[in-house]
Amino acid sequence: MSAKFDYIFQNGKILDGAGNAPVTADLGVRNGVSAALGNLENSESSHWEDVRGKMLSPGFIDVHTHDDNAVLKSQDSLPKISQGVTTVIVGNCGLSASPVRLRDKPPDPLNLLGTEADFRFDTFDGCAEALSSIQSPVNVATLVGHTSLRVNHMDDLFRSATSY
Repeated sequence: MSAKFDYIFQNGKILDGAGNAPVTADLGVRNGVSAALGNLENSESSHWEDVRGKMLSPGFIDVHTHDDNAVLKSQDSLPKISQGVTTVIVGNCGLSASPVRLRDKPPDPLNLLGTEADFRFDTFDGCAEALSSIQSPVNVATLVGHTSLRVNHMDDLFRSATSY
């Protein structure tokens, strides 16, 4: 009995990441996950695509983004997925959209992420729940920015933090 896939991409060029020459192979995708690589000509699939001469890639990770609010506002993430980006890392440069409790407008440099209305998660769990609920087409890994934490606990962001 042959395997059943949602998609089979035939004759794609595969790079192993170790500097070897590309190999031509088929890629079977099931439930949005790469499930098999090799000769899949005897397999079943709902969709077949001959990608002869094209490179296959599982996606790219954009490790330095400021997309904290963008992934929530543009839920199709078209600017990312149209470039092959499947994962974004947010919360870079000490800036994150959560957890933030603002007393006023976001201060420099936190305002690079948006306006006061964009900082609506005073807990990290609240932001994680919002990200889960939109079912973003990109994976989102989050860092918590030190500036965001300082805004929560310090009146003056230009002085050194103390233990109390």
